Amino acid sequence: MVTKLKSGFAAVVLAAGVVGAVAMTRSVQAHDGCHRVHGHYKAAFTTVNCTAPSGLCATGTITKGGILDSSSLFIELDQAPSAGMPLTEPASTVSYSGTLSITTDHGTLNLRNLGVVTGAQAMFTELERPVVGTGRFVNASHVFFISGALPNNGTEFDGQIYGELCGVDGDED
Repeated sequence: MVTKLKSGFAAVVLAAGVVGAVAMTRSVQAHDGCHRVHGHYKAAFTTVNCTAPSGLCATGTITKGGILDSSSLFIELDQAPSAGMPLTEPASTVSYSGTLSITTDHGTLNLRNLGVVTGAQAMFTELERPVVGTGRFVNASHVFFISGALPNNGTEFDGQIYGELCGVDGDED
C-alpha cells in the first residue's frame, strides 16, 4: 500500500511539474517587457535603522545587473531553524522570509523574499517575487533567484542574481 501511494504521489508530482513548466513557458512568452536578469548581489547585515522584528537587516548593492543595478535593503520578517523541518534538517539550516527593496535610478522594486541558509556550508538561496514597484517597475512580475555564499563569518550575502523579470518598461541599461 505504501509503495503504491509513493509511486502514485511521485507520478502526480511529476505530471504537475511538466504541466507547470509548459504553462510557465507559455506565460513567459506572452509577457511584454521581459528581461533576463543576471548580476552580482552583495549585502552586509546591519542593525542601523533596522525595522525587522528579528533585528536582522542587510544593506547592499546589485552590480552588473542591467535594469537591476541599484542599492538594496533586506528586512527579515520571519525565520525557522531546521528550515522548519526539525526531523530532517540540522538547526543550522535556517529558512527565512522578508522583503527586499531594490532602488534604481529608474524606480524602486519591492519584493517578497523566501530563502534558506545552510549554516554549516555558509551558503544561501532565495526566491524573489515582485510585490509593488515605482517608475519602470510599476508592472513588474515574474520571479528570479539569488544564490551564493555568506562570507566574513556569515555577516554578508555575496551571490548571483538570475532569472527573468517581466512587465518592466524601458530598454535594458
